[in-house]
Amino acid sequence: PEPSPRPAFLRGLQLALTSHMGRVRTFHTDGRRDYTTEGIRPLLLELPPHVPDLAEVRSDYAGHLEAVQDVDRWVGKFLADLERSGLAENTIVFVFSDHGGCLPRGKGYLYETGLRVPLVAYFPPKWRHLAAGRTGADTTLVSFADLGPTMLSIAGVEPPHDMQGRALMGSYAAEKEPGYLFGFGSNQLHHYLPVRAVRDKRFKYIRSYLPYRQFALRNYYQWGMPSNMAWDRWVLGGHNTDPQLAQPFLHHPAEMLFDLKNDPFELRDLSADPAYAATLERFRGTLAQHVRQTDDLGFFLPSSREGVNLYEKVRRENYPLDMLYAAAELAGTATAEDAAQLERMLASPSAEMRFWAAAGLARLGIAGEMEKCPASLIPLMYDDNPYVAAEAAYACAYLGRSAQAVEALVRGGGEQTKKIFYSALECLSLDAAMRPAILPFAGELRIAGDTLPAVANEDAGLMARGILVNLGLATNFEIYGPGAYEQGLKLNHGRRAMGPEA
Repeated sequence: PEPSPRPAFLRGLQLALTSHMGRVRTFHTDGRRDYTTEGIRPLLLELPPHVPDLAEVRSDYAGHLEAVQDVDRWVGKFLADLERSGLAENTIVFVFSDHGGCLPRGKGYLYETGLRVPLVAYFPPKWRHLAAGRTGADTTLVSFADLGPTMLSIAGVEPPHDMQGRALMGSYAAEKEPGYLFGFGSNQLHHYLPVRAVRDKRFKYIRSYLPYRQFALRNYYQWGMPSNMAWDRWVLGGHNTDPQLAQPFLHHPAEMLFDLKNDPFELRDLSADPAYAATLERFRGTLAQHVRQTDDLGFFLPSSREGVNLYEKVRRENYPLDMLYAAAELAGTATAEDAAQLERMLASPSAEMRFWAAAGLARLGIAGEMEKCPASLIPLMYDDNPYVAAEAAYACAYLGRSAQAVEALVRGGGEQTKKIFYSALECLSLDAAMRPAILPFAGELRIAGDTLPAVANEDAGLMARGILVNLGLATNFEIYGPGAYEQGLKLNHGRRAMGPEA
């Protein structure tokens, strides 16, 4: 038979677009098509408990489920195409997604709602011996790092010993299941937000190295979903009474521990419970060891990664990674006893060390364990490195110099670095105690929102408008400008195509 005219990898790309977040990134739900024609009834859906029960959330969830149905149909078309092409009996099929679904606190977060994905593997009878005995539902701990070794193993190639992950199937399938899976997060678009996670079959540990950076910091693409915008309005407008639904908007612990068996949506943090102290310590040590074994480079500032092969650079210079890891770990858990060490770190020639020192001092200010601003921290608000300057200003805001700090963030930085300063300012604007210090600069922020670029998802103009929303001086719909409503109407009325028929 004639082969399909479109290469399989292109058809796979089309599948990715079929269920992309862009399907429901419509800013509002006006004119949105009737999902009941697809057998999906938004009012009857059982929402997961980590999101508020709002009409926009139900509508976005229905849109996501519609996309899942389309993916199922598309996979059927793909399999039928293999049959027509005479390739079915010699094709092993893997179906998986790349991240969590299109609801708030999904994609981009290290909760299970952001990390857990489906994985289905089909081996035709002729090749079933390569499945290594795996049949039916399998609860083995699996990560994306396993897919590379698995493909090599299926092809009869032994995976290199220095390759992360393990072969799940094939001639070199690993016999032993891993004890842990690891998760990695670095940036939430323009917000530098290093987070790591590790889980076993029962518990999940999430470590935030900048825990004062609220999880509700906007990714301005993702926040174009009506569900995210509605959650903002619900909490920022003072309507929410559920502490669990307020948590993403607040400072959170550096360490969080969840019992996945009894709390699969990770709503009850056990890190402060003495009954789980040994479990917490085990996971803390396991993650710290993994960071060091893998030479994790995510604790370098984004500015240190620009125009350079950082992997080669740290090896060529024999960079003291252990010192960097210790600084990052200290920053999120510092106590008053660490203040002298943090102040010494402020004088380091390394931008990373100055940054993590400022982050640790911010932690002490927020926790009320330090009241007076160290004299050596103040000039760092004008550091040559914009990440250091923004972090120092944030720390100064909680150490008695909020007016000077806010002024440095509003008026500092050029057009290209403004978003770094606005990221810190957005953190401050989510804290009700800091809003009075920001309000005198509202006029300048409004001008910035009107004059700075506001087209791409991380432009400073969007961020300036977002800060005004947090201050209660704008609606979150205004972030995206007057054309957003008409754009949303078109997207709500139409429907993303499922992809090629063959």
